[in-house]
Amino acid sequence: MLINHSYQVRQEQMNNDTKKREKEIETQHKEFIQKIGDPAAKIYEKKQQVLPSIVIGQAILESNWGQSELYKKANNPFGIKGTYNGQSISYDTTEYVNNKKTTEVGQFRKYPSVADAIEDHNETLNTKFLKKTGITSFRQEANLLQKNGYATDPDYANKLIGVIVNHKLMKYDVKAINNY
Repeated sequence: MLINHSYQVRQEQMNNDTKKREKEIETQHKEFIQKIGDPAAKIYEKKQQVLPSIVIGQAILESNWGQSELYKKANNPFGIKGTYNGQSISYDTTEYVNNKKTTEVGQFRKYPSVADAIEDHNETLNTKFLKKTGITSFRQEANLLQKNGYATDPDYANKLIGVIVNHKLMKYDVKAINNY
């Protein structure tokens, strides 16, 4: 009987620890969404370039919810390559060449702030991949990014749309669209 009781107590403690960790992760996710979403919505209101849901969804996918070293050390939640005002940082990156996954070393932009990263990201996406402003459908934007070669992952648009839907990120779009 004592063994069974000890097992139950241990199991309850493990369940409590799991619930506590899940709550911590949920809180971190909400904070990350807000940290990216608030400036993304404000920037959309001014320029109507990239929907906030796309910005947030890409930041989630590219930085693993802000956990990537690139995000932490370079304020680059999008994995944008190149330099920003002469600043860059080198990291390994996963790419798809002929639908085969490979690892390469890439030069990535280093930003002074997340807001600078979002503005640069939006300008880059708008001029190179979306090629128009005022799009109000996150599905349309995700598919345009895929079609116009933004990502090498052949399933990128579906992954991005899935993140947006699962986390109800379109609420940022509604707010931004209604305010401009």
